[in-house]
Amino acid sequence: MERYNNIDEVLNFAIEQEQGEVDFYNDLADKMSLPKVEQLFRDIAIEKQNHILKLEVIRIKGTFDHSSYDQIKELRTEHYIADVDYSNEDPNYHDALIMAMAKEKATFMFYWDLAERVTSPDLQDLFYMLALHEANQKVKMEIQFDKETQEQLEDD
Repeated sequence: MERYNNIDEVLNFAIEQEQGEVDFYNDLADKMSLPKVEQLFRDIAIEKQNHILKLEVIRIKGTFDHSSYDQIKELRTEHYIADVDYSNEDPNYHDALIMAMAKEKATFMFYWDLAERVTSPDLQDLFYMLALHEANQKVKMEIQFDKETQEQLEDD
């Protein structure tokens, strides 16, 4: 169980998580046979790269109120790691979307909880914006999942 010692550690954790998701989505895209699902994952990977840039800018500038640490020091990283089985080396689009939706939900909860706890307006704005991006990504996947499920039902 990891706890944070300062805001920089929180931002570093967020950057590491986003980079892991960039790799995850690019890897999933490489495994998809449906072009629209492949493109969805590639687009999300690009969005994740933009999240990294936003986090890096805030971290490098350091213009936020460092007292926000008191509100976030009790956050534990294990609450924000998706419980996803990655053992399937060749997931179908259905399994891939389920894994991806679980990741987006966990990341949404991380950013939302951070936004609710910090006092720095810069950090709060950033974390709310990132949480909303995560929710939007999850909704995109849910829509794709529903479309694919409906198409499967119509084919049966």
